[in-house]
Amino acid sequence: MFTKEEFKVLVMLYAANIDSNIHQNEVDRILEKTDAATYEKVRKMFNKMSDTEILSSIQDNKAQYLADATEKQQLLDDVHSIIASDGRHSAMENHLTRVLKKVLG
Repeated sequence: MFTKEEFKVLVMLYAANIDSNIHQNEVDRILEKTDAATYEKVRKMFNKMSDTEILSSIQDNKAQYLADATEKQQLLDDVHSIIASDGRHSAMENHLTRVLKKVLG
């Protein structure tokens, strides 16, 4: 269903959208990690998915696309970068970080 790059963009979009609003600075951070075509493709899929479907997709594909602890940590660092891009951390964003660590575990 996803390539490795698309999987990572899905996780980053999920992080950016945790407050139900993806800000341009969050999009810019994602685009630092991928190309515009991949971003748009995943964004269109993302917009059609529920939270449950997104988390299930992450859970189902993590073993295939995160080969080791280094890749997992890099993705979590990317998520943190996106969350921090607006200069504030909400309780929801902090909770998402903990949830993603468990899901990607």
